[in-house]
Amino acid sequence: MLNVRAAPKSKIPVFTGKLPDPEEISVLTKPLLECVIMLGAGLDSVKAKWALGGDAAELISGVILEADHLEILTTREGCEEICNTMSEYLTLGPAGAEKRLERDADVDGKMYPVFVKSHYAELTINGVRVEIYGDEQLKVGDWEWGDPLDFEPVYSYIVGTKVPLVPLRLKSELDLGLGWLDRVEKISDAVKRSHHRF
Repeated sequence: MLNVRAAPKSKIPVFTGKLPDPEEISVLTKPLLECVIMLGAGLDSVKAKWALGGDAAELISGVILEADHLEILTTREGCEEICNTMSEYLTLGPAGAEKRLERDADVDGKMYPVFVKSHYAELTINGVRVEIYGDEQLKVGDWEWGDPLDFEPVYSYIVGTKVPLVPLRLKSELDLGLGWLDRVEKISDAVKRSHHRF
C-alpha cells in the first residue's frame, strides 16, 4: 500500500493575481511565431549576445499585450553580425539612429519625452519587421544618456527552438523608472501566473 501524505497548506504556493479571461489572452500571430523560430535557428551561431525584446518577448514570457513586430537587443557588433548572417532579409543597413518614443515618461507627475539611441538596422522576414538595436541607450527629457543596456538573456523553447529573451525583471525596472506603472503591473501579473501551480 502506498502511503501518501498531504503537504501542509502553509507550504502550498498561493496565487494572488487574476487569471486572464480567455478573451484577454494574447498570443503571437502565426507570422511572428514563424519568424521567432527562424531567428532562433538562424542566429544560433551568432557569437555576440542578443535577445528578443519588446512586446513580442514580453508576450512570450506571459505578459498580456499585443505585438505586431519583433525587436532584437544586442551590441553594436552584434547588430553588424546579425545583419551579415541574415543579409538576404536586410531592409535597412546598420547605422547610428535616434528616435523619440511614442509614450512619455511620468516622473513625479511631470511628463518628459523618452529617446532611444542605438546602432539600428531592420530586417523584413516573410512580411514581419524585425528591428535590431545595438548598444541601445535611453534618455529622459534633457537628462544625460543612460549606459548601453546590458543583461543576461533568459531562454525559452519555442516549438523546440531555443530563443534568448530580454529578462522581464530588466523590462520591469525600466518601466518603473519611466513611470509606466500599467506595464509594471502587467509584468507582475505574468510573473505571478508563472508561479501558480494548476
